[in-house]
Amino acid sequence: MNRILSNELNLFAQELRACLSPAVLQEIAKRVGFVKRKSKYQANELIALCVWLSQEIGSTSLIQLSSRLEASMGVSMSAEGLNQRFNQTAVACLREVFRTLLAQKLCANQSLPDTLLSRFKRIRILDATVFQLPDAFACEYQGSGGSSNTAGVKIQLEYDLLSGQFLNVHVGPGKNNDKTYGTMCLKTVEAGDLCLRDLGYFDLGDLQAINEKKAYYISRLKLNTRIYIKNPAPETFKNGTLKKHTEYIQLDMAQLMEGLTSGETIEMHEAYIGHTQKLPTRVIIHHSSFNRRPNANTFEKPSDS
Repeated sequence: MNRILSNELNLFAQELRACLSPAVLQEIAKRVGFVKRKSKYQANELIALCVWLSQEIGSTSLIQLSSRLEASMGVSMSAEGLNQRFNQTAVACLREVFRTLLAQKLCANQSLPDTLLSRFKRIRILDATVFQLPDAFACEYQGSGGSSNTAGVKIQLEYDLLSGQFLNVHVGPGKNNDKTYGTMCLKTVEAGDLCLRDLGYFDLGDLQAINEKKAYYISRLKLNTRIYIKNPAPETFKNGTLKKHTEYIQLDMAQLMEGLTSGETIEMHEAYIGHTQKLPTRVIIHHSSFNRRPNANTFEKPSDS
């Protein structure tokens, strides 16, 4: 087994032992339909096979797993019988175990201020992870092209920091675009939500959609995104009609950031982003002490207060 994967699996196993008792695991198995009647093969056995007894993830033979199950758990089952138990309900059981464990850890570790808890309905965090697969899976899971491996899988996960609930989960080819999935997740955004995403999901159209749903966002700002302020003295035609091209003034960000010292922050409460959208937002410009030059890469929707 890959050493990094082995270490991560060991950490997962430790957390699983500490947080979820056999009774809780069995209740989860019943809830998702993995266990419908008393059987020698219960939730404990499934978790043991998938977490503790399978030294080679996805490649240990059914005969080997059957032998390890009997040696470690005292449960005798044929390879074919074991094969039949690796079904959709087993997948649902493992997914629910992971979700429950993550929710417990989030709720145990978070110490969010009351202002966040009362201000936002949900704090939605969307992120993705990519890992390589054997080349044999390239037809179904094409890689991103960033390594010699032709196959890769990408897992997209959006969860609510306040409740620990999974909002959106997707497993697909490693080449899949983050921005496309971010747009798909907008269907479940509701008024009062706060959306946190990294630059891979950046899209001005998505931010506009979040704004229209009366939700909030915090996102880094791509360097090629234009920032404007309202022109205090726009030009007009003789009949008093505003000349549209003079309504906004584009900021020279390089010049603005040159004057910042290390650790200094500028907050612009009335700014507009995007050449065509002119999306109203609050822009925060911060000089990072660990960077050679300042950056302006965070902003959030203005508050209603």
